[in-house]
Amino acid sequence: MLFLGGTHQLFHLAPVAAALSRIAPQMRITCIASDPHVADLIGDVGRRMGAALLRIETVEAPAWWRRFAQWIGRPKLSKLALLLRLAPRLARARTIVTPERTSALLRLWHLTRARMIHFRHGAGDRAPSSESRLKAFDLIVVPGEKDVVRAVDQHHIDPARLRSTGYVKLDYLRHLDSARPRLFANARPTILYNPHFDLDRSSWGAAPAVVQHILSDGRYNLILAPHIRVAETLDEAAIAQWHALADPDRLIVDFGSDRLIDMSYVRAADIYLGDMSSQLYEFLAEPRPAAFVNAHRAAWRDDPRYAGWHLGEVAETPDGLIDVIDAAVAGHPAKIAEQKAAVARAFGEIDGACERAARILVEVLEEDVHAGAAAIAAPAPAP
Repeated sequence: MLFLGGTHQLFHLAPVAAALSRIAPQMRITCIASDPHVADLIGDVGRRMGAALLRIETVEAPAWWRRFAQWIGRPKLSKLALLLRLAPRLARARTIVTPERTSALLRLWHLTRARMIHFRHGAGDRAPSSESRLKAFDLIVVPGEKDVVRAVDQHHIDPARLRSTGYVKLDYLRHLDSARPRLFANARPTILYNPHFDLDRSSWGAAPAVVQHILSDGRYNLILAPHIRVAETLDEAAIAQWHALADPDRLIVDFGSDRLIDMSYVRAADIYLGDMSSQLYEFLAEPRPAAFVNAHRAAWRDDPRYAGWHLGEVAETPDGLIDVIDAAVAGHPAKIAEQKAAVARAFGEIDGACERAARILVEVLEEDVHAGAAAIAAPAPAP
């Protein structure tokens, strides 16, 4: 299994790897991590799930390439170098499982004949251009009905190549600790502001105004926790300026901790504020008020990429933000049924998702073994 896309993708597949190694100990399951921290997180998942046989290796892109990619502001280019470094090994693999789509290049470059399986990370509505690579995969595993319909209708994927399992990340994390974290020592309601990294649709450009309006209002605590990839667009000085605003009594600023990926902030907040992140649906797994910042004046009402915005209230400008947040809180009872339905469509059946996903892989891997055995046993053609 390949973990090359960053820590935000990890909990969408690592629990499946752990479950698979536990229920099919006869199979050799190796997790390849792109850096030591990712490897440590996978190991932690394995320990928590009792997966003693899980194999984890760290394989990094060459240091000079990582420095070059960082220098030109394209750190994700390191994945290309990493894929090339892994290519000889992956050419011998029987099955490759990954939660990201850059690995589709292995198929497009004819670098592997392995069966390739993609696990979708997240369950949002943004429909990024990288979804066009789905056709390179032999099997696509998604959380719920929403992604099945989109893959078939928009990308013309054969339904036979799709499986839905439920939302693996939530199945794993909510069994670790169901208590809501308390991050502030006061009784004010807490807003999670979670702008996306896609700057064409994100409200990140309006973040200074958003934060200022909320702090000036004084009635709310604020967690500024953008998508972890937002940090890729900022230099150290900009991040330091944001951290300088932090105040333990009312403002948490986080650009890189594991709390951005383990749902700590999603569970702790009372109100969601964002734009395009699929973390909206993780938040709404427990229905709560939501609001959105339309920083690009998008014509969102009939655009399926903004379907989540119908689950809360929308601020068309930062100046009207506080009124919109108040309206989201006051009007939330009328949104609860719609939020529950949207989460069910996005996430499917959550309980047992890790094991269901693992059993899908068992079926696939056993098919490969049987196919290989049949090929070996087949008589040679007559001369």
